[in-house]
Amino acid sequence: MSEVCPNCGKPVLATDTICWHCGYQLPKRPAARPAPSRDAVAGLPGRAGDEATADDYNFRALAVYGLLTLAIIVALLLVMRSLNGRPILVQSAAFELGDWVSVTDVDLRYTLSVPADWQWLDVAYRDQSQLLDKVMERQIYVRRALRPLGRAADDLTLVGLAVGSQNLEVSESQPFVVIGRSDQLGTLTPDEALARLDEESSVSQQAVDTHLSGQPQARFDTTDLAGGYNCRHLFTAQAGVGYLVAACAPQPRFGSLLNDLDRIRDSFQLLEH
Repeated sequence: MSEVCPNCGKPVLATDTICWHCGYQLPKRPAARPAPSRDAVAGLPGRAGDEATADDYNFRALAVYGLLTLAIIVALLLVMRSLNGRPILVQSAAFELGDWVSVTDVDLRYTLSVPADWQWLDVAYRDQSQLLDKVMERQIYVRRALRPLGRAADDLTLVGLAVGSQNLEVSESQPFVVIGRSDQLGTLTPDEALARLDEESSVSQQAVDTHLSGQPQARFDTTDLAGGYNCRHLFTAQAGVGYLVAACAPQPRFGSLLNDLDRIRDSFQLLEH
């Protein structure tokens, strides 16, 4: 920045002490104020408050992010624990042939596979107990199918039924699978269940099956000449609840439906531990 010599009026520099035009001794001028240092600026009340506010904001943001991350980790651990408590579903061999469907009860307690042209009735879904009663009025043997082991319990309840017909109004005997539930039988092992089978029933092929990890099953067959049905049975218990399954067919059709009945029985799995 230039200034003017007071003697000759010619321009001089702000740093000159003598006018280089006329030799005049220029008066002393006040030194320029130095720019404040960073430390000085930081020491100002307003600036210090701004930086403190920024530090507080950064700390709060980090705290929020940390809590969110912790919440996500905890949620993932809970999901992993829940999934670990569920059994690994085993694909039914029936699906290899197609035209089969997998059904699960509304309470997510069990699943099984049935032919696609069968009618499935989940009793707990919208309280279909009245419909179950109507079906059993026509398919009378459904009430008797679980007797070989069900007689040992007073609390046996039918929870699911699949009938091998698109028309539930028919009175002709149809193949079916029925599922019952009992708390009284929930403490039995497969061997104990086989030991409790009704002596009046014609029972054969008694065995313990362990193809499902953690879900050993008691298996047996029954032939009811008076009722006109043959059935493939299983019993399994878990968490203090016993499940009875009977896959049955009229005796004239039992031979042709045997493979389907086996696949239905093999597909039954509990979904809770």
